[in-house]
Amino acid sequence: MKLFIALLTLFNIVISATAQQPNSPRSADSGEAELRAFMAELRKASIEGDVETAANSMTDDYVQTDINGYRQDKTTWLNEYFRPLADLIKAGKFHWEEYERKNLQFRFYGDCAVVTGDLQAKGTGARFGPQHTWVADPNATFSGILHFTHVYIKRKGKWMLAALHNQMPLPPPNAAK
Repeated sequence: MKLFIALLTLFNIVISATAQQPNSPRSADSGEAELRAFMAELRKASIEGDVETAANSMTDDYVQTDINGYRQDKTTWLNEYFRPLADLIKAGKFHWEEYERKNLQFRFYGDCAVVTGDLQAKGTGARFGPQHTWVADPNATFSGILHFTHVYIKRKGKWMLAALHNQMPLPPPNAAK
């Protein structure tokens, strides 16, 4: 009986530890393929200024922290950031010359995934104005790299973006000051 209790205890410890670990490689591979496809849809929506697709791809309690530490919920992000940019894109005043996610790393935890990587972006025709929004400026151009962390959750079989954090890369430690 003592051996049975010891084995049962060990089994419960193993099951508990396994439940907290990322998914098995096979389920992570299929999850990664699904998530990459979803991220490609989001990329297309960002480039084309597709507000409806962007809004429908986010959880209602979405939160984002931008490179300046400004935190926005879904409604605020859509109204202050994305809709003004989408309007400029659709009017032909702004366009992305480059918008590529690179160095992606995926970690899956059941119906949750954390994706880290870099966004290489270059755009022309607008600049950030007041209130964290975009303003048309035909002479404006910007380019750079952002480090990001995205949190995705799967609801009713569909991936959704739940949280995002962007960060400008820090200069190398030996960079001249």
